[in-house]
Amino acid sequence: MTFVFWQGIISIHQKSFLEAVAARAGAGKVLLVVENDITPYRKNMGWDVPEITNVTVLLSPALQQVQEIVHTNKDAVHIVGGIRVGRLLSAAFDECVRQGCKVGIMTEPYNDAGAKGMLRTLKYRYYKLRYFGRIQFVLAIGRQGVEQYSRLGFDTNRIFPWAYFISVATSQRSRHPKHPVRIMYAGRLEAAKGISKFMEELVKSDSQNYSLDLYGTGADEEKMKQLVTEKGLTDRICFYPFLKYEELLTKYAHYDWVVLPSTAKDGWGVIVSEGLLNGLKAICSNICGVSRVITNGVNGVTFDWNEPGSCRGAINEMLGNDSFASTAEIAAWARNGISASAGADYLYEIMDCVYDNKSKPGLPWEGA
Repeated sequence: MTFVFWQGIISIHQKSFLEAVAARAGAGKVLLVVENDITPYRKNMGWDVPEITNVTVLLSPALQQVQEIVHTNKDAVHIVGGIRVGRLLSAAFDECVRQGCKVGIMTEPYNDAGAKGMLRTLKYRYYKLRYFGRIQFVLAIGRQGVEQYSRLGFDTNRIFPWAYFISVATSQRSRHPKHPVRIMYAGRLEAAKGISKFMEELVKSDSQNYSLDLYGTGADEEKMKQLVTEKGLTDRICFYPFLKYEELLTKYAHYDWVVLPSTAKDGWGVIVSEGLLNGLKAICSNICGVSRVITNGVNGVTFDWNEPGSCRGAINEMLGNDSFASTAEIAAWARNGISASAGADYLYEIMDCVYDNKSKPGLPWEGA
C-alpha cells in the first residue's frame, strides 16, 4: 500500500510516525509532500528540519507537479492535513477529489470560538455538503476534533480518534527521595498556553514540595518573573530559553511531571506525549487534545479552567498523591499506546476497516 501524506512542513512531530509507517512489514512506498521545509516560528523554538528515513520527501511542488504526483499515485491512499488548508494542500485535495482517489483527512480541530469561530463553522458546513461524500476517513486529533466532525455530520464509523504518535530517545532516570516534586513546562509563555495562570495557582499552594522549570519565552514572561520575585520563589521556579529540540529531550529524565495548562485551542500537545514516553506524569487542561490519553490518578490528572477550583484541585492531587502509576509503568503504557509504532499499526488497522470492511479498531492508548 502506498501512502502520500500532504502536510504543511517537514515536522519533527511526524518524523518517527512516518518512518514507522514505511518500516512496517509489507509496507509500500511512503511520500511526504510539504509546502515548506520549516517555519520561522518553529526555528525560533529550536527545531531543525528532520531527515526522515525511507520516506520520499517532496518540497514545495508547483501546481502542475501536484497534479503529476496525484496522477502517478492515483491508487495510493492520500492523507491530507485538512480540507482546503493553504495553497498546496488545497490544490492536492482538489486534485485527489477530481481523480476519485482514496483520500482521508488528518486534522486538528479548528478554532470555533467567537465570531470568527462561527464563520469557520459555516465554512465547514459548506465543506460538508461539497466534500464529505468524497472523503473516506477522518483522523481527528484530540477529543474536540472528533466532536466537531461528528456535529458536522461526518459518518462516525469513519471518524477515527487520532494523536501525534511519536517516538523519542529516553534517558536513564534517577530520583532521590528528598527531592521535591519536579515539574517542567516547555513552550510559549503566553495567555493561550495558560502557563502564567497555572503558575499563579501553583504559588498559592500550601505545599512547598515542588520545583518548576520553564523552557521558553513569550509575552507573559516578565509578568511571571515578577510574580516569582515578589513571592520569593526564585530558588524554586526557574526560567530558561527555548532549547534545541534534541537537547530538550534530554531534560525529561530530570522531572516527575510535565504540565500543559492551555486556556485556548491546543490540538494535541506533544510535550505531554514526550513526557509520558519518558515515564513522567502529566497535568493538563481538558482543552488539550492530549488530555484524552490521561487517566486521572494513573498517568496524570486533568482539569477544567471553566470549573472554579479545578486547577487548584489538580495541583493538590499532583503534589499530595503518591499512588500514581510508576515511571516504568507509564513509559511502558506510552510505548504501547502513543508511540510511532503504535500509530503505524493503528493506521493500517484503519485502512483495513475503511477499505476491506473489517471492524473498527479500538483506540491504541486504551488497549495498551
